[in-house]
Amino acid sequence: MLNKRIILYFIIGLVFIPSLNMFSQNILISSSTFEEKRIENKKMLITADISGITQAYEEYDIKANFDGQIISIKPELFDVIESSEAIIRVVTGEVAALLKTATDEKEKDDILKRWDGMFKYTDIKSPTNGIVIKRYVKPNDFVNKGDRILRIAKKMRVIAKNKNKLFIQPQIGLNGIINRAFNKYKITLTNYIPNEDYYYTLLFDFDEIPDIKIGERVEGVMMMANRQNTRVVSSKDVINYNGKKYLIIQFEPGLITEDETEVLGFTLNYLSIKSSPSKNDISNQKQQ
Repeated sequence: MLNKRIILYFIIGLVFIPSLNMFSQNILISSSTFEEKRIENKKMLITADISGITQAYEEYDIKANFDGQIISIKPELFDVIESSEAIIRVVTGEVAALLKTATDEKEKDDILKRWDGMFKYTDIKSPTNGIVIKRYVKPNDFVNKGDRILRIAKKMRVIAKNKNKLFIQPQIGLNGIINRAFNKYKITLTNYIPNEDYYYTLLFDFDEIPDIKIGERVEGVMMMANRQNTRVVSSKDVINYNGKKYLIIQFEPGLITEDETEVLGFTLNYLSIKSSPSKNDISNQKQQ
């Protein structure tokens, strides 16, 4: 028989005895139903496997700034581009007519040099880093001022769901990793929507635009928490009551009367329930 004094102790410090507070005497509990354990200090790492689809957003169009002809468009669909990179070459209609007389690229370059300053042609750069998500025209097409040439997305994200249960709510700003072949891409949680119990729709931004196609399914890991030295018990030993969590924990008694016992402090020892207690496992006896 275990003869240590026990109470149900709420984690944040409230003392409550929901099923046993009808007794004013000591309660002796059978060791066949309970075993004594100890709260441990240890590292606690929580991760969640995620799976989702990539999506581009914050889109804008690159437009022709004069009437002319598209000479070249460097990026292909879904290529990643940088703001310092010349991606489109456009010339005025007059130059375009001259270029059609060229038989090869060298001759085209010679024509452009010869007429440089006399006719308007330009290289267009993207104002931001991004990914090409649509091409409105192709090389040799004529465009008017204001016509759309390319659509660029400045950012990419993953719309994902957690694959294993989460017992704590996600927090905006949590980091994660998307694993892709031999590459790992960092992601940051920007929003989430609760679904059924323990599961969420999770929105992650890529820290940098990855070399991954839009609409592709990806797998990764979200880092939920990493505590280096914290007090831990088995979740199976936690008692849930009215939305609160309790442990049957040992305390150090002080003054004692028939009706009251002074609580001086709490130890790290607690009782773990082996099985559902029967009437014979809990007996009510007067304190000797």
